[in-house]
Amino acid sequence: MPENVALPGRVEWFIVSVFGLGSAAFTMAFFVAPVSDPLGLAILVALTALSELGVERLYLDGRVSVSFVGVVLAAILFGPPGAAVVAATVPLTGYYFADRSAQKLAFNFGQLNLGAFAAWLTAAGIAHLSWSSHPAAPIVEGTLVAAAIYLVSSAAVTTVMSLNSGRTPVAVYRTHFAWLFPYYGALGVVAGGLAVAYERLGIAGVAIFAVPVLLSRYSIKLVLDKTRDNVLRLERSNEQLKSAYVEIRDMSVELREAYEGTLESLVAALDMRDQETRGHSSRVATHSLEMARLLGIKDEDELGMVYRGALMHDVGKIGVPDAILLKPASLTEDEWKYMRKHPAMGYRILAQVPYLRPAARIVLAHHERWDGDGYPRRLKGEDIPLGARIFAVSDSYDAIVSNRPYREGRTPDEALAEILRCAGTQFDPKVVEAFESLFPRWRDEGEDPRPLYLPSWQEARPAKPKEPGRAVS
Repeated sequence: MPENVALPGRVEWFIVSVFGLGSAAFTMAFFVAPVSDPLGLAILVALTALSELGVERLYLDGRVSVSFVGVVLAAILFGPPGAAVVAATVPLTGYYFADRSAQKLAFNFGQLNLGAFAAWLTAAGIAHLSWSSHPAAPIVEGTLVAAAIYLVSSAAVTTVMSLNSGRTPVAVYRTHFAWLFPYYGALGVVAGGLAVAYERLGIAGVAIFAVPVLLSRYSIKLVLDKTRDNVLRLERSNEQLKSAYVEIRDMSVELREAYEGTLESLVAALDMRDQETRGHSSRVATHSLEMARLLGIKDEDELGMVYRGALMHDVGKIGVPDAILLKPASLTEDEWKYMRKHPAMGYRILAQVPYLRPAARIVLAHHERWDGDGYPRRLKGEDIPLGARIFAVSDSYDAIVSNRPYREGRTPDEALAEILRCAGTQFDPKVVEAFESLFPRWRDEGEDPRPLYLPSWQEARPAKPKEPGRAVS
């Protein structure tokens, strides 16, 4: 019976039933036939008790013992009363010298005596086999008797474990008992051999040949001690690895948030240089992230790359003189040539940091066009990184609706019309379709940026827009 279990009512009723049936079998055994060799039975009881004292615990609640041999041997040699006495010896020895559990004693007494009775019936059913005329008869008898005890005991213990755990009997049997069948069969063969020794040499022969059995128990002990130590050591190592994993994961999250906070602080510093575009990078990064999710990007690392690329897209403007960057009038052709260098300058700044290298590719391509007429490399179509194609739409929308030194911002609806007009030329049509789906929610946002110094790309995902928008051809 498994140890350390809470016993619900139905399990207790099952234990009472097994104990009652086992007690009836125990009592009935003494009315079937007398004990032919009391001294021999007493010695067998002593050997069985000695074997049970050497029971070895497996990992968790399992146990293994060679006392089972005594039950099989008693059923073959001494009939029902002998099998009953030896079967009762096993749980009583465990109760007095190992585990003082009355419920466990009752259950094991019942199921072992039911097994012993089944063993005797099996032995009686093949009693016609003559050991002298069939040399293998003792081996066959020992194996069949062992199988009878195994079936009864495993069925009883499987049922009580199933009732207690809620698992199916088949699942419990496969986990805890299927692997024991060869073990019981081998001990049945040993019991058959000891029965032959008894016939030839008397109980002294059994005592002599029991020595290898007891030595095998000692070998089992050595193996199990080593195995149990290894299992427990592995379990402790596993717990340490779990703890280390949690710490590393938490540190990774903290480090990522620190990175994002640092980047947003840098963006805030850039925005302070140009008050007319304050909050632009944060809004564009947030919008790009929303479109990326709508377009099916689910990987958190890829989403983070899109967010960081959009957030840092103008970092290269650090190298643009204020006379050009803050000029209130239109730029000259030479000034535009200088301004168009900022994607490459931004790429060189970010690519030196491994963490930002994937985002640097978005920064380099954020002014490329779908029709190939952009800069700096004149990429075309899907040769442009998806993050850059997403950014191009959100950046253009925010630029159109925002005020600039050289012009007033236009209305969101005018911005929508302009972006739809440029689908297929300046912008990826599929990205424009995603933008159109999200536009109803963006229309009323204004120019107020999202809070900085927070890992905005990790914020809760927005709800799906109620207006799906039309497909863009």
